[in-house]
Amino acid sequence: MLPPAAPSALPEEKIGRLAIACPADLQTQSFHGRPVSIGFQPPSTTGGQAPVAVECTVEPGHGFAIGVTPVECDAADGLRQSARCAFRVTILGPPRLRATRFLAFGDSITDGWISPPDAGVRHDRNNSYPSLLQHELRSRYVTQPIDVINLGSAGEQARNAFPRFRTWVGTVRPEVVLIMEGSNDVNGGQPASGAQAIEAMVQYARGTGADVFLMTIPPQVDTPGASRVESYNGTLRSIAARRGAALVDVHRLLLRGSCSGGRATPCIGSDGLHPTADGNRLIAEELARAIVERYDVEILPEGADRSTGAAGAGLPAGAGLPAEAPAVSGEPRP
Repeated sequence: MLPPAAPSALPEEKIGRLAIACPADLQTQSFHGRPVSIGFQPPSTTGGQAPVAVECTVEPGHGFAIGVTPVECDAADGLRQSARCAFRVTILGPPRLRATRFLAFGDSITDGWISPPDAGVRHDRNNSYPSLLQHELRSRYVTQPIDVINLGSAGEQARNAFPRFRTWVGTVRPEVVLIMEGSNDVNGGQPASGAQAIEAMVQYARGTGADVFLMTIPPQVDTPGASRVESYNGTLRSIAARRGAALVDVHRLLLRGSCSGGRATPCIGSDGLHPTADGNRLIAEELARAIVERYDVEILPEGADRSTGAAGAGLPAGAGLPAEAPAVSGEPRP
């Protein structure tokens, strides 16, 4: 007597046709320009006769290079049915800025004289707004050599600064010039001549092909020029509009910003003149926001339309270094 035969496989029409569904297309960004390891859910299958085997041309966790990589997945079952699906993994290139060489020009506020909330004033270039700005930009755009050159000079008045400005713009040849100066002119009773010099600086820099970000000066508390600050800043706003400079309203920022300290204007230190460390951080963050908004390059995969791109600075990555700048002597005045 023959042993009972094994049950035969059910026909396709009884079990359903084998089908496979791939995950949706994936997209991310390589901040350093290196391959990116991407995990993805294995395709799902329906129908077919067990066992069902699935193989993909690329496995989850594979390092994907910059560009578009097609992934194909095949399924096969016990009835020798087969099915195929596909999806794409897109790796965008690193974030990029259209401008990488910045010159920060000003007085002791630019130079790094910082007034703590409790007492005194100290020189700390590593926590000056140009150094903090450089660190922020380098941490976002890690494949580019971004420099923010600090040319602050303590005690300088804007009305006397044009020759120095012209020399350094010609030497450094920046793509973007950041100007914040005039606190000494305001305190010295010469705001009009200071503003005239600022306008000459903006015109000169624009004439070299550089873009200009013109900043209002910070608020002052109990200083000889405190009552003249708003009028001077109004003139700076007009200069920016008239000469095609981007305005960064530091005065308004520090009046409204969140800084530690119990003073009525906590972003200005105990000397009533220089921003605190928190104030410098706010200035750097606002400048970074304005720079990214203006110069960030949209990153697109080859052959893609703009709807598939990404802003270059979508997320911070990496770390930068504090600014290296020429030493400047002077009294701890703006």
